[in-house]
Amino acid sequence: MRAVVVTTSYPMSDEDPSGHFVRSSARALARSGAEVHVIAAGGSVLDAPSRDGELVVHRAGGGALFAWPGAVARARASPLRLLAAGPFAASVLARLRAIGPVDRAVAHWIVPCAWPLLLAAPRARLEVRAHGADVRLLLGAPRPARAAVVGALLRRDARFVFAAGALRDALAGALAPAQARALLGASRVEPPAFDLPPVGERAEALRRELLQSPGERIAVVACRLIPTKRVELAIEAARAAGPGLWLVVVGDGPERPALERLARGPAAGSAGHARRAGGAAVRFTGALPRREALAWIGAADVLLHPSSHEAAPTVIREARALGVPVIACDAGDVVAWARDDDGIVVAEGTAEGLAAALRAVPPRRSDRAPAPLR
Repeated sequence: MRAVVVTTSYPMSDEDPSGHFVRSSARALARSGAEVHVIAAGGSVLDAPSRDGELVVHRAGGGALFAWPGAVARARASPLRLLAAGPFAASVLARLRAIGPVDRAVAHWIVPCAWPLLLAAPRARLEVRAHGADVRLLLGAPRPARAAVVGALLRRDARFVFAAGALRDALAGALAPAQARALLGASRVEPPAFDLPPVGERAEALRRELLQSPGERIAVVACRLIPTKRVELAIEAARAAGPGLWLVVVGDGPERPALERLARGPAAGSAGHARRAGGAAVRFTGALPRREALAWIGAADVLLHPSSHEAAPTVIREARALGVPVIACDAGDVVAWARDDDGIVVAEGTAEGLAAALRAVPPRRSDRAPAPLR
């Protein structure tokens, strides 16, 4: 069986955190016996295909728009970047034609990745995976446009896989009743796959480096620093939670300067990377390789996740797989997960609500058991 995966997010290297769940999904497909070709944003359309283990990766350009810290943030910073969507789609079509007939086609994100498959892979079994931003884009589009996109895929007998039930419900609720029923009948909910490298030794080393006295704790926020992640709430909550807390902000993005100003004044720690916020010390690590970012999560007493817009946040699932408790806000399927996992606490989406949850975090156990992967 030959299969093709089309995506706007795929890692440029082993340590690139972008799109690792897409790679995990593609690798799972390859393990089923398929010859898998991945067409991904980034690089140049002139690049020759490369090998990524058992996968063949074809770059289709479009990096001006489809790159860190995300297409929405990049387009907001420079609207002209939206012009890269057209050449990317044309490059995907060219790559599909060069690959030739396939038996199975998988689009990660409904838009812009699914429609080239309608044109260039007419006989392949089509699967469309929705992760969040694509559904929000459709919800913000005019109703006729939304219905046209979903209708074209349903007529093609596409199967939809939603990262979260909340996404599927939101999209179905924005369609006409007959089309909503058809979508529900052609879909399932399945959180994205992910691989977790061993990070235990590095996590313990990071705790030894950071903690200065008994009783101190580490809270970690790991995300792109964009408005919807609401990292300012984590900083304000850390300030309100009292002394003895380190807040480590793992990631980078356009909000970082404002967040560093909010954290206020220098504090002990790496030069240029620590700020004092009330009684808490805040450390900004910047963007890190994936393994190092996971090590910081593994080093934490708790993962803070105050984001307002999510589907099935992989970082929460990674934290729980590492045995780290989570304080999150109500977004996506997080509330449903918390019903089955007492290691996830859903807090009110305010600094006061998060601070109260932080104060209730029990001391770290040395024998933290990982939660079952979802």
